[in-house]
Amino acid sequence: MVILLTLAALFALFFLTKKHGGPAHLAVIAGLSVYELCGKEFANWLSSLTSVVSLELIETGVFVALVALFPLLLYLRSPRGGLGGIFHIIDAAVFALVLTALLSPVLARFFPFDSLSDQIAGIIANYEGWVVIVGIVSAYVDILIYRGYPRY
Repeated sequence: MVILLTLAALFALFFLTKKHGGPAHLAVIAGLSVYELCGKEFANWLSSLTSVVSLELIETGVFVALVALFPLLLYLRSPRGGLGGIFHIIDAAVFALVLTALLSPVLARFFPFDSLSDQIAGIIANYEGWVVIVGIVSAYVDILIYRGYPRY
């Protein structure tokens, strides 16, 4: 249930704000790549600085920061506009689905009482690669089709 609520909240955010989302889509993918490349080493380094917080919690924090927090900040600071009409609905749905798919293991771990979240996380894990590919395509379509006004 938590994963479905997250999906609905993210879709509402992306649909109602009508921001240019292509760069934020790519920032999610870049954050995922950076985490895979050196996120665990960075978390180990942070863990060596403190003995109060567990390594697993630090790794989760680094993952959420790189994959969700920084891209969401980029999205909220992006200019209004982007795709319109049905493309905006599809773009908002894809962006919400990409973020939810990447965050579903974290949500399922922090809300263990929600058995529906465990089942949804398992289903999403099977299709996570395809969801990320659709997100990349959606980001490039948004960037290529978007006609923003130049800022001087």
